[in-house]
Amino acid sequence: MYFCDSHTHTQLSPDSDAPLESMARQAVSLGLSALYVTDHCDLMDGTGRRVTQFDWPAAQTQLGRARKEVQGQLDLRLGLELGSAVLDPVIARDILAQGGDELDFVLGSIHNWLGERDNIDLYFTDFTGDPALARHCLDRCLEHTWTLVTQCPDCYDSLAHIIYPLRYIQRDGHCMDLTDYEDRVRAIFSQVAATGHALEVNTCRGNNLTEWPPLLSWFRECGGEYVTLGSDAHRPQDLAKGLREAAELVEAAGFRYLTTYEKRRPVPRKL
Repeated sequence: MYFCDSHTHTQLSPDSDAPLESMARQAVSLGLSALYVTDHCDLMDGTGRRVTQFDWPAAQTQLGRARKEVQGQLDLRLGLELGSAVLDPVIARDILAQGGDELDFVLGSIHNWLGERDNIDLYFTDFTGDPALARHCLDRCLEHTWTLVTQCPDCYDSLAHIIYPLRYIQRDGHCMDLTDYEDRVRAIFSQVAATGHALEVNTCRGNNLTEWPPLLSWFRECGGEYVTLGSDAHRPQDLAKGLREAAELVEAAGFRYLTTYEKRRPVPRKL
């Protein structure tokens, strides 16, 4: 199987201090065929401050160094996790244009409250004892995701971790999933499929696997064809965690291949 981790972070992300060379060496040791570095570029940072640019020169410099180190052993690709593109699609498109021909892959994500609670990352929200806030969070994230897939389809290739809010809702003691939001999730998935985009199965470093079987079934029933896998690793030791299990879930849901990207175009890889 073509074994690839399509969601990873390095020291260019605010929540990682890992050099790309270390991530690449770990990928080689694990026998990965390919590694995509998808550092964060959120138009709102974790504390709700506006971001209008990404350090492409630094990204390309570290990519060049790492490629020399693992040449012939690993297909190392430049990606980006573009967060909150719906906040300012003009800036989002400008950032992506600056990535140039080197940019192979874009994850589209929603990490922040947008337009409320000071725009902070959901990570900093305390949902303890407040199921109404948890439900409101899911509602708002799905609303922003709908805007992303309908109004900004050029700002992403694969829809990243649609279950992101559940990480922190469940962390704070609520047993919630997306079952009550099935109609809205299916509508999002239908739009993702109709526009030829992918759904990401994000394992959150091997911690999120049980959530994906129903979502994969919905996506396939909505006409979805492309699925990418990502560990969301921010450290070398977390690279590729849960990906083999995730690939089995994808196959069990009836998909025939996994998907990677080159020049922002899908490349199917047979399971």
